[in-house]
Amino acid sequence: MGAAAAEVVAPRPPSAAGKRRSTTLRFLFELEKPDGLLPGTAKLPPPSPEPAADSLIDKIASCHRVFTFAAGAGESDEERDAKRDRLVEVLCEVRSAGGKQRALDHRVMVALLRMVAANLFRAMPPSAYPPLPPDGVDEDAPAMVLAPSWPHLQVVYDILLSAVTAADAKALRNHVDRAFLSGLLALFGSEDPRERDRLKTVYHQLYSKLTGERAFMRRSMAAALLRLVYEAPAAERHCGVAELLEICGSIINGFAVPLKEEHRAFLARVLLPLHRTRWAHTYHRQLAYCVLQFVHKEPGLAAAVVTGILRHWPVTNCQKEVLLIEELEEILDVIDPDQFQNLAVPVCSRIARCVSSCSSQVRVARLVYIIFPTILLCFK
Repeated sequence: MGAAAAEVVAPRPPSAAGKRRSTTLRFLFELEKPDGLLPGTAKLPPPSPEPAADSLIDKIASCHRVFTFAAGAGESDEERDAKRDRLVEVLCEVRSAGGKQRALDHRVMVALLRMVAANLFRAMPPSAYPPLPPDGVDEDAPAMVLAPSWPHLQVVYDILLSAVTAADAKALRNHVDRAFLSGLLALFGSEDPRERDRLKTVYHQLYSKLTGERAFMRRSMAAALLRLVYEAPAAERHCGVAELLEICGSIINGFAVPLKEEHRAFLARVLLPLHRTRWAHTYHRQLAYCVLQFVHKEPGLAAAVVTGILRHWPVTNCQKEVLLIEELEEILDVIDPDQFQNLAVPVCSRIARCVSSCSSQVRVARLVYIIFPTILLCFK
């Protein structure tokens, strides 16, 4: 009897099937259901969008209304001030995100660019500048034309610049398309110099970040400059050329040597023909800088450059003559004497005609005294 009882209570040897179940953390995690929930827990609803982003998007959407600031447009000062206040709030939040190195939400970027397009992309009003006479002098032209809606446009440009500066290249590629870039380029036709200056900074920033669109942006700028040379009326003021050439000058500085054929074509087909317009005095400083950069990078281009300048020499515009003489002086300073041998006759012939000209002869002759020493040095 005792032996039988002992046989009943004696423990069996451990086996694989009867091993004691583990209570470790790993075992508890293995108890999770396929949907990732622990036993006894309820499924939570999906997280709601970030409240701060939703609030910012609503604020951006309220800035879509465009105010013309025109008399009789039915716009009250309170409404205009309220929109500017909202724009300033949006600007502060965008700058705050950039200062914290935090990328803007995808939905916020979409809303921002839509608001920017609604406020900036517009048809330009008729020019406030009268047609320019052939001599290039118009004393009745206003010093500058200011856009009445600049109080709003200024903040919108600052928002766009802050968003572009804060965003990385990948985010910009996903949101900024070629239609948006073309719309920005068209705004260079604005007669307000403040807008063109802000636009120049934004467009240059986009060029530096959108490496895949650089060729498209260069072609677009070249096409815009060519339209001004060959399609625009001769007496029509060419707004935005100086700002576009400033961007081009920065781009040319970064060209590798030897230059690509595309870049040489830009010099011959775009930059040199820009010397022919009546409005050359409004952008000549930037144009001369671009041309001189090409000569510095490839001195062999000097002959084509000088020939192109002489080809577009004015007949009655003394102001333009003075500018071109100064440009020739800068080019002659950087070329070799051997190169000048082939250019001496046409250059000296042109300067001699300038001296004998009846228009502002003293002023032109004074500049000739500056350029002739350079010419004499080339013959030594």
